[in-house]
Amino acid sequence: MTTYLLKRILLLIPLMFGITLITFSVIHLAPGEPVEMQMAMNPKVGKEARERLTKFYGLDKPLHEQYLSWVGKLARLDLGRSFSPDGRPVKDKIKERLPITISLNIIALILEFGLAIPIGILAATRRDT
Repeated sequence: MTTYLLKRILLLIPLMFGITLITFSVIHLAPGEPVEMQMAMNPKVGKEARERLTKFYGLDKPLHEQYLSWVGKLARLDLGRSFSPDGRPVKDKIKERLPITISLNIIALILEFGLAIPIGILAATRRDT
């Protein structure tokens, strides 16, 4: 049992590497650049401001450095700042909306189990009908 658990824990390392690499790639291959998205709010911004934002987000670095920085921040739960006009930290936005999300999930689970258990009992007691 111990060797099985150890194997599973060791297999998590390449799995997490693969998941983070795929996620990072999808984010970078998505159309539009973060700097351009922010500049769309104020098209009169000069080239100097664009370069500052590019440096601020680390987009001027090679991809492997961007990936390592992104994984490091992800491990510290530093999700960065929102691209919305208020520019608040993403963590704060998640905290703000988490209670509503949890309550909706609890309601869904209650409905799910409230229907699934009686239907399962009914199906088990009335076989072939």
